[in-house]
Amino acid sequence: MCTTVGFSYKEGIVFGRTLEIGVKLENNILFVPGNEQDFINAKGVKYDSKYSTIGSAFFDIPSFGDGINEAGLMGSSNFFPNYGTFSKDVVEGKINMTTSNAFDYLLTRCKDINEVKEEIKKIVLIEKIEDDVSMSNHFFFMDAKGGKIVLEPKDGRLVSYDNPYGVLTNSPEFPWHVTNLKNYIHLKSGNIDETDFNGNQVSKLGEGTGMLGLPGDFTPPSRFIRAAYFVSNTDKNLERKEALLQGFRILSQFDIPKGAVIDDKEGHTDETLYTSMMDTKNKSYSIKCFDNINIQSLCLEDYRDENEMKFIKLVKTMNL
Repeated sequence: MCTTVGFSYKEGIVFGRTLEIGVKLENNILFVPGNEQDFINAKGVKYDSKYSTIGSAFFDIPSFGDGINEAGLMGSSNFFPNYGTFSKDVVEGKINMTTSNAFDYLLTRCKDINEVKEEIKKIVLIEKIEDDVSMSNHFFFMDAKGGKIVLEPKDGRLVSYDNPYGVLTNSPEFPWHVTNLKNYIHLKSGNIDETDFNGNQVSKLGEGTGMLGLPGDFTPPSRFIRAAYFVSNTDKNLERKEALLQGFRILSQFDIPKGAVIDDKEGHTDETLYTSMMDTKNKSYSIKCFDNINIQSLCLEDYRDENEMKFIKLVKTMNL
């Protein structure tokens, strides 16, 4: 399970996500310089990166789960179980690759949403290339000008949807979530102070009565509604630090405490492994983790003299 949000602030854009999964993963930060040779694998060919990029990675696998590049393009790859469909056969004249490589290709080689839209025309997602299997994931990209797009795999093509809501969760398809928003048009940040019941005035018990009916569970449809509500009601004229903290506060609404979600069939519990936030002004990547909820921040500027790919270890524990 994952929840991603993005919104503008006074001097730029912030964008971030939570990642929840039923197994513990070794979470590191990956830095890839511009023109890193053979960084991306496709069928019969390798591609270099174009833009320096920083983001999350697992173990020491050189592939991104989310990140930001030096042009300000930010992206998140979210689980999309049971809905992604892929090509079984290689298509001549196209770039044939698996899901994770397609995400890395777009994040490290595109400067904005317009380039993403052009590049996906060249890509076919293959079900399996040797030992590399396409995971059923969909992508959310946002650029430094506020452009937002969701990409979902259908029959090997990446189908694009404009995303004015600045939100992505998981299955089902993005258009379904947009339609489902119509069930919550009554939500508002202002209170309902009182109402009339058969001639009797009934007053509120406390604050937040305009939010009555906001779904609080952890299913993807409910998280989408909750995230869309919080993003919609966020001041878009915040200063940078305020915007980053607002992003973390919004995403904290999706933290899954250990034991709250249990998959009896699969025999595991889901919990939030990390929450990340990026911003386009400083090209920063900030993260808090399951074992350490202190925010750790890195900037691409700090690695401008690096010319080799590297993994950056996070501080894993807190002093309590």
